[in-house]
Amino acid sequence: MVSAIRDMRHYRGARPDQTAASRQPPPVVEAPRSEATPFPWKKSLLTALLACALGAAAWGGWQGWKTVRRPSLMPISTIHVNGLSPRIRLPAVNQALQPYLQQGFLWINLDQLRQSLLQVPWVATADIRRVWPDRLDIQLGGFTPVARWLGGSGEVMDAGGQVYHVPSSGIPAGLPNLIGPAGAGAGMMQELSRFNATLAPLGLHVTDLEEDARGGWRCILNNGVRLVLGSTGVIPALQRWAGIAPEVGGYLVPGATMDLRYSNGFAVALPAAATSSVIEGSGIPRSNRK
Repeated sequence: MVSAIRDMRHYRGARPDQTAASRQPPPVVEAPRSEATPFPWKKSLLTALLACALGAAAWGGWQGWKTVRRPSLMPISTIHVNGLSPRIRLPAVNQALQPYLQQGFLWINLDQLRQSLLQVPWVATADIRRVWPDRLDIQLGGFTPVARWLGGSGEVMDAGGQVYHVPSSGIPAGLPNLIGPAGAGAGMMQELSRFNATLAPLGLHVTDLEEDARGGWRCILNNGVRLVLGSTGVIPALQRWAGIAPEVGGYLVPGATMDLRYSNGFAVALPAAATSSVIEGSGIPRSNRK
């Protein structure tokens, strides 16, 4: 009994830290880690399969693209060309078409083909349309030349001032020659029309019209007379001359030059004369006036 009481006293007198220490679990000893990491076979296999699938899809897509791009898949079998004329000839049109027919119906570049057709002599417009499944409809538009540009052998101009290069053999005879700065064609066509309207009552028209870099005008008429005009007041000066020209008919000889840059008259240089005479509104040469 005494021993039991002593044991209880001893138990009650024990320190708390000793009791807690006695209740803690034993330490866990970790096993040493291996330095070698296992190879991720599963992940690598999935990556390889994905790469193969993408490669196969790319290769198949490329082969399919080449197959679709083959002209033999959908060749052009029919071409309708409208707008042919004695000037716009079929052999020249066929020559422009030939490089593009091998592209096939689906992949032919219509813009490039249009530009090629516009290089055909006498062609001003070219409209192209695909007609399913294998036909091209081409509508060509020509132009009418109204003047030679720069007096050259192969450039002509239409009524709108657009310049075209054509074979010299096809240019109509009798077209007026225009010479002027680059890009001045449209303005010169307007002036040519005004000149001719002013000269029409005299039975005259312009055969050669020139505008220099400073804006001065010169022209040659169908009777061989050369007129020199300034850069301002051109039409009023021409109108004054047209009003007095019937009174000085003796001076209207081929090769005569008349300078209209005067406000109250004009100067005349005859082919055989070494000097000029100033002709006033009365039509009497100054050398004959008293």
